[in-house]
Amino acid sequence: MNYNKLRYIVTVAETGNFTIAAKKLFISQPSLSQSIKNEEKRIGTPLFDRTQSPIALTDAGTEYVLWAKQILYMNENLEKRLQDYASKELTVIKMGILPEFSAFILPEPLKVFREEVQNCFVQIRELSSSDLKKSIEESELDFIVGLTHPDAYKYFNIPLFDEKIVLAVTPDFMPADKNSKEVNLAEFSEAPFVMMEEGQFLYRVSHDLCMSSGFVPRTVVECYNLETALRLIKAGVGVSVIPDLMARLIDGLQYYDIKGATPQSQISIVFRRDKYLTKSTKRLIRLIKKGTNSQAPC
Repeated sequence: MNYNKLRYIVTVAETGNFTIAAKKLFISQPSLSQSIKNEEKRIGTPLFDRTQSPIALTDAGTEYVLWAKQILYMNENLEKRLQDYASKELTVIKMGILPEFSAFILPEPLKVFREEVQNCFVQIRELSSSDLKKSIEESELDFIVGLTHPDAYKYFNIPLFDEKIVLAVTPDFMPADKNSKEVNLAEFSEAPFVMMEEGQFLYRVSHDLCMSSGFVPRTVVECYNLETALRLIKAGVGVSVIPDLMARLIDGLQYYDIKGATPQSQISIVFRRDKYLTKSTKRLIRLIKKGTNSQAPC
């Protein structure tokens, strides 16, 4: 079976464009077009409606891509199973993680993993919660560290911790009662906020909390990495809503619980139940689980 041909057709279907698909596949556009025309000739029916822009699948093409994805997925699982027998062969682990947690969760487990496991390359993708969910559903990643997946039938969740939200401030922006352990967020309606980028879980949570307290946050900086945000807060740029698990990353900040209903989310290691995980992948998952348990707040 020609797996490349299956990949060609699936990629064109996903991109809706031969030129873009050719770039992703690292082949020339004429070669890609000819390969797909040959396959259409072999099966006796067109797979794509080329009169539309972007190009669309025909009914036959939709059926073809459905089965092609399953065949490619099974072949990927087979290759991963065989990797466990060929211990000297270089293996690749593709994992995704929320950028809020990568600097806090990964360093120690990856250090131990590198010392224990040879010939293994770990590729880390820092993505928003929605992109992580999409990537694991489309089997682009072996596993993710993110929000617990709601479909426990198709996905296996290994809980790491429950994410509680707190307010991080510096002496420049202290609450009226400095000795209080809990604050009313409305006190900070005029304070400058350091926010995470739109699309990230904390962006939505921060805006929802501020809106429920009767104000729109006055955003002065928007960034992607939470450790960067914490350092900006320490420098006096503003205040921010963060997970309490991150409170130990940066010294010199004050952290307060927020009055009212504060959202809590469970962070888990998530992978598809039908996806084969190599011994190396399972070992990395165990190390992340062990490392997080030792750091989680009591």
